[in-house]
Amino acid sequence: MNIKSHKILFNIIAPGYNWFFKSQTRNYAEILSRYIDKLEIQDGGRILDVGCGTGALTKVLAERGFEVTGIDISGMMTNYGKKRGLECRHGDILEGLDFKNKSFDLVTFAYVAHGLDRDKRKQLFIEAERLSRGKILFHEYSSKRNVLTDIIEFIEGGEYFNFIRTGLEEMQEIFSSVEVVEIKKHNNWYICTP
Repeated sequence: MNIKSHKILFNIIAPGYNWFFKSQTRNYAEILSRYIDKLEIQDGGRILDVGCGTGALTKVLAERGFEVTGIDISGMMTNYGKKRGLECRHGDILEGLDFKNKSFDLVTFAYVAHGLDRDKRKQLFIEAERLSRGKILFHEYSSKRNVLTDIIEFIEGGEYFNFIRTGLEEMQEIFSSVEVVEIKKHNNWYICTP
């Protein structure tokens, strides 16, 4: 799926996606309570949450005292975050973002990389490396397959199947180190160091 199609799709599904905001925030809060120390971010650190959607991860990170900016290609998604009082902006990281080099202590991506083809993932990784003075977190699918996810991702038409095969290797080509943390049965944190 190309970026224009992604943008159209996520603008269309934004109202339905917003229904899951509370369950998403509970899920992220639970995961962060167990693994936040692995990110090595100081209290009050600056975080860029790329692909923030309606703001679930942005909210949970902000509630922990971090200064968080959410970015998403879907203006409809970011509108929900703004209504919640979150710092959510419309933008496309693949076009480059207007932040200075090393502006953030942490750059996060939740379920973003798997939707992009290999070349776009490389662009994503390089821009994330430019923006982060600390770690880069990819909250993504693991190679452990889930039939329901397989079906949904097949319908969406993204690069999920390629990502679960080669995503880790692609990260290792760009970043100096990648720590893989199994956070749930079918999900990993890929914690990257520029």
